Amino acid sequence: MTRVGSAEAAASASVPPRVPERYQGLEILGQGAMGVVYKAHDRDLDRTVAIKTIHPSSVARSDFEAIAARLCREAMAAARLAHPSIVAVYDVGRVSETPYIVMEYFTGRTLAEVLEAGPLPPARAVHVMLQVCRALEYAHAQGVVHRDIKTSNIMVDARWNAKLTDFGVARILDKPTSETKMMIGTPAYMAPEQARGTPGDARSDLFAVGVVLYETLTGVKAFPGDDVATVLDEVLHVDPVPARERNFAVSPALDAVIRRAIDKEPDDRYRDAAAFAEALMQAAAIERTTTGVGTLASYLRGRTVVLAAAAILVAIVAGIVTTPLMERVIAARDEPRKTGALPPSSPAGTSVPAPGVVDAQQPSAKRGCVSVNAVPFAKVYVDGRPVGETPQACVRVRHGQHSVQFQWATEHSPEYLITVGKEHTAENPLRASYDFKAGRFVSSTD
Repeated sequence: MTRVGSAEAAASASVPPRVPERYQGLEILGQGAMGVVYKAHDRDLDRTVAIKTIHPSSVARSDFEAIAARLCREAMAAARLAHPSIVAVYDVGRVSETPYIVMEYFTGRTLAEVLEAGPLPPARAVHVMLQVCRALEYAHAQGVVHRDIKTSNIMVDARWNAKLTDFGVARILDKPTSETKMMIGTPAYMAPEQARGTPGDARSDLFAVGVVLYETLTGVKAFPGDDVATVLDEVLHVDPVPARERNFAVSPALDAVIRRAIDKEPDDRYRDAAAFAEALMQAAAIERTTTGVGTLASYLRGRTVVLAAAAILVAIVAGIVTTPLMERVIAARDEPRKTGALPPSSPAGTSVPAPGVVDAQQPSAKRGCVSVNAVPFAKVYVDGRPVGETPQACVRVRHGQHSVQFQWATEHSPEYLITVGKEHTAENPLRASYDFKAGRFVSSTD
């Protein structure tokens, strides 16, 4: 969906749509290639809604039924989904042969519109993409593959809450299909298997998320060909310029996540949206840890910490970040304290914990990992002590019971009691997530 920006577009959209009389006060929100989106008031339920409709006069008669069927398919797919990061569909139907679909009204802009001002800072880009990953994790679990993830199908509001929309070409896995071997999706964002005309699966959506993340961080498309044929050739055969080369603010860890997400072979991408989200959180956490260690490393006589941090970044690419490896970094960081080689700004005997690490002085065998996340970003407190901001893949705390609390602006979550055990490693952390929009803690199965 794009904003109505020309007199011609506004004129074609100004014709009042045929919708049930229960919807009042229609005004144009935007216009796309196949229809118009209006803002309206649902009198029966007393709520603001968005209505997408198609005027028969705006498309060729030969195309009208296919477009109407797409609208119905969008409603069928979205009706299965009830998730805070997916635009909800309330109703679908026809009035005087004009199809319409009634959706949740969401005040925001498309990510494509946001990026007109330039790329996002990495932390904000990760925040948005984590929400998209969680939405897809849920959709895929319900048997729905989106197949058209792109910047114009992701909405964000002023608080950076994200919503995935437009399931018009979604594939419902347990429904029969009459599709022949044809490309479905938007060329610049589709996975290679989609470009070859195969249906694609959940991993195709993850490829598109990787492409969107690349664009969100760099401000340019991963496959920027001048025409469809060139774009498809790039999708099939060309690896994009690394995101880090276009924007040095992109960390090596985050760059590695993108490269894996947009691998040409589906089997070499992340296995599912949950694994993609976890990789994003690890990249954010490693970046913070590496930054903290790098500051300390400038005071060290050797390069132990730098080498260990580099080893972690390499390990992320292979997906083998392990607890012992993290422990070696922490041990290397603590070595100067044992020898008296402390930074000049640190009083003798003062602990300088790495970001996101609690009780770093405790023996590593008695500490476990807690993965923390929140929507939107939030400060995290463990047992009343600040431990940084979300997302973090591994906040290290002692084994036993602890309280976790999140703070966003002036809002605080309730305290959440967790019990950390020896089984909670970097590969299998205990998860604590809070959704300020829903006002509840979110389990890993939501």
